[in-house]
Amino acid sequence: MPDRLTHSRDPLPNLRGEDEQELAYLIHLIESLSWPLFSTPNNQPTCLLGRHPHPKHGAFCASLYSFSKNGGKSLDLGPETGPSRKLVLVKLLEVVEMEIGRMMLNDEWHGRKGGKEGVGSGGAGRV
Repeated sequence: MPDRLTHSRDPLPNLRGEDEQELAYLIHLIESLSWPLFSTPNNQPTCLLGRHPHPKHGAFCASLYSFSKNGGKSLDLGPETGPSRKLVLVKLLEVVEMEIGRMMLNDEWHGRKGGKEGVGSGGAGRV
């Protein structure tokens, strides 16, 4: 096989030294985990990466935005800043996981509170 054909299948070098597949996986994980945090299913969570304008705070920033079908956008989580794209995505993933955990604990608390109020109301079910 000619040498030129084998080189065309090699991945292009990454100038930042970061694994693009790992970054894509982190973005997918953030977006797929965050959908329960939105009040309406019409809003699509989207993870955005950008450059931070003030290098002393980190070179990159990542945020979670929701975009509606009519073109509206809102910042939902972030921005998280850091020296690399991977680090800011890891920070944002931690925030998403924390918010999901907070939502679950809140739901459990409301479930217990609602369950206690329903038990024994009016004396039904007591022996």
